[in-house]
Amino acid sequence: MKVLIRDIVELLNCNVLYQGDKDYVIGVLASGLMSDVLTTDMEEILLVTGLTTPQVVRTADMVEANAILLTNGKNVPEDTVKLANELKITLLWTSYYNFEACVLLGNLFPVERKNGI
Repeated sequence: MKVLIRDIVELLNCNVLYQGDKDYVIGVLASGLMSDVLTTDMEEILLVTGLTTPQVVRTADMVEANAILLTNGKNVPEDTVKLANELKITLLWTSYYNFEACVLLGNLFPVERKNGI
């Protein structure tokens, strides 16, 4: 199911630091360890993290994420925004903490049940 980035922006009162080419995501992955993100086979996701370094943008590009949500209200270095622009990946910022953002995002993404559980 596609979730529009504008709906995420509205839900989490985000600042759009850069609007990339894609206007939707189909899943969410939250992590503070970019090495864990690199193990995913999901694509077109929203990467949620409290990290603000350019490495986050590079990692998002490698896993073909459509957008990044930077949480915890941290300052974002200009080189992070610049790299998002170069790679055409939407970069969002919110003052919500990681866990709070993920709980709220749960309202937009239905849980897929496996084996009737």
